Amino acid sequence: MSYWRTTIKPLLDDETGTIYKQAPVRVTLAFPNRYSVGMASLGYQVIYRMFNQEEGVACERAFLPDDVDAFERTGQALPTVESGRDAGDCNLFALSVSFELDLTNIIRTLDVAGLRPLREERDDSDAIVMIGGPFTSSNPYPLTPFADIIVIGDGEQIVPVISEALREATSREDFYDLIDGMPGIFLPARHVHEPKWATAPKELLPAYSQIVTPHSELSNMFLVEAQRGCPRPCTFCLARTMYGPNRNNQAQELLDTIPDWVEKVGLVGAALSDFPHTKFVGRTLTDRGIKLGVSSIRADTVDAELAEILKAGGLRTFTVASDAPSERLRRWLKKGITTEDLTKTAHISRDLGFKGVKVYMMIGLGPENDDDITELIEFTKDLAKINRIALGISPFVPKRHTPHFADPFAGVQTIEKRMKRIQKELRTTAELRNVSAKWAWVESVIARGGPEVGMAAYQIYRNESIGAWKKVLEEVGWSDEFEANTPSIGLPPGQYESRDVSAHAQGLAI
Repeated sequence: MSYWRTTIKPLLDDETGTIYKQAPVRVTLAFPNRYSVGMASLGYQVIYRMFNQEEGVACERAFLPDDVDAFERTGQALPTVESGRDAGDCNLFALSVSFELDLTNIIRTLDVAGLRPLREERDDSDAIVMIGGPFTSSNPYPLTPFADIIVIGDGEQIVPVISEALREATSREDFYDLIDGMPGIFLPARHVHEPKWATAPKELLPAYSQIVTPHSELSNMFLVEAQRGCPRPCTFCLARTMYGPNRNNQAQELLDTIPDWVEKVGLVGAALSDFPHTKFVGRTLTDRGIKLGVSSIRADTVDAELAEILKAGGLRTFTVASDAPSERLRRWLKKGITTEDLTKTAHISRDLGFKGVKVYMMIGLGPENDDDITELIEFTKDLAKINRIALGISPFVPKRHTPHFADPFAGVQTIEKRMKRIQKELRTTAELRNVSAKWAWVESVIARGGPEVGMAAYQIYRNESIGAWKKVLEEVGWSDEFEANTPSIGLPPGQYESRDVSAHAQGLAI
């Protein structure tokens, strides 16, 4: 029996909001990960709807199978969700990519869809391959060996441009001619540097879900974007650059996008507690009996009224971001969160009966030392006396388009040593959830790499492992050009003592 009928059709039957359309121009919108992950992506759903709103264009979805090896053994072509047609049988094969570590999954998705992954091996008889999403805004260069088009910035501005070119073009080169020079369009066959990013005008916002499904990681949740961009100056975060200027939507705009049948709503935004209408929208929805989900709330803006609204919406654990293990490192990152802010949040969560507080943070920041880890441990013990604490700890990964572009990655051994100490001293105090230091290292390589890193991924995409990454990077001659840089707490992020005359060593972000 076909993979579509046994695996995809049951998922399709449980969806609300699916679009079924036939048109001369066929687009496959693929997500290089599981269905449950892709359907939790608001951007992915927006692009799906927008392509289907275009005259003469029909868009269907495709996802990487949970067990790719088992799927390949069946000998079947990757099917689209809506009709089960071959995903590679289209005019445009578009991928929406959120995470650097999905680089090998991108290559695998092209492969199982029957498309040759390398751009130079495809011709006019093949679908045009387009890649967009947060990954491309962060660093498009590892994708250049694979993509015909790389979309950088807001898809809302780009989908109409791409659709018009698909309708009018008579060849691949003609298609390139029609879109060349447009904001957000990076053509690896023609361009060396990424273009000006596409920024959606306010009238195309807010973004909101098209499909609600119980099989998403955000089960049965309707997502709506409260704001795009971020007004805060945190130096490590891509939100300000990736999503453009901060654009707040009006309360009624958000409420008008939410269908009457929706039972759970997720408000999306980089700094939701800075959004001026969070309380009004939240109260309106909870008064209608709707469950409410939010991304993390800034501890410096939490108050009892907001916490009461979130609890009425079904929130049981309060989530905030510290983002650094100590007060001095938070100041260095321009985070704007103090020890008092976090303590206040813990008290509010306890007083209102929340089951606990989850605190996200990074370790491995450039000027970090043992004293910072000591402060984290002692402060976590203090918080645990107020309410149950869970720590979500991730290694710091420097990203392009931030002042930290040329910061060194702390190193796997350093991070693992600090993590072991945290686990040992807090094992009876807090619940600890940490991200692998080894995979964070791979992420750091991809986040600042070029085409050579993409080609390294191409060599191992069927058998990816930490060992495979180490071996292939040695084979291609990769070296960490930022390793010698030494951030200082006495200097602004991105500035280094002049040991090297190169632009990177002087902390010039690009």
